[in-house]
Amino acid sequence: MTHIRIHPTILLAFLFPLFGILTWEQTGWLWISAFFHEAAHIAAYRICGTKMERIVLLPFGICAGPQNPIRITPASEVFCAAAGPTANLLITVLLLALPVSVGNETVRYLLYCNGALFLVNGLPILPLDGGRMVYYGLATKYDAPFCERICYRCALILLILLLFPVCFTLFKEKNPSLAMIWGYLAVYTTIQRGSI
Repeated sequence: MTHIRIHPTILLAFLFPLFGILTWEQTGWLWISAFFHEAAHIAAYRICGTKMERIVLLPFGICAGPQNPIRITPASEVFCAAAGPTANLLITVLLLALPVSVGNETVRYLLYCNGALFLVNGLPILPLDGGRMVYYGLATKYDAPFCERICYRCALILLILLLFPVCFTLFKEKNPSLAMIWGYLAVYTTIQRGSI
């Protein structure tokens, strides 16, 4: 049986509309985009023969945990990790193909949401999908300590490189969303040091 729970940080999702960073409608569209992202992960795990043990509702998305993750091969993990960003990329391409994509504000925002989910989740930093793809891609040939070292170093380099755009959006555009993501990834990287 799949357990569904709401993470306490879900309250952060309400801060963006309350402080005028996003509207309630934009927050809803972001949730819908995140739902398709996570639904693709769940479908990929089902294709690999694994059901979900838990689904956790987070501030801007959903996190699904598979049953018996040890039984999943590294190659299958790469496939499952790639499914979410791929779904967002496909939605982005489909929206770009619409003749109203430039003029319609909702379509433009959906383009932004799905493009951002694809780009951010594609970063090779754990626990993001890109980081999982790197880790499990390496795990097909190397042991866990080597995979952890590579992922940790990769995360440190990228976090340093991302510091300027994060500061720009925070101070110039008054948008804290990238800073929140960067802060979370920095804390995760510091604590986990490249381990899954």
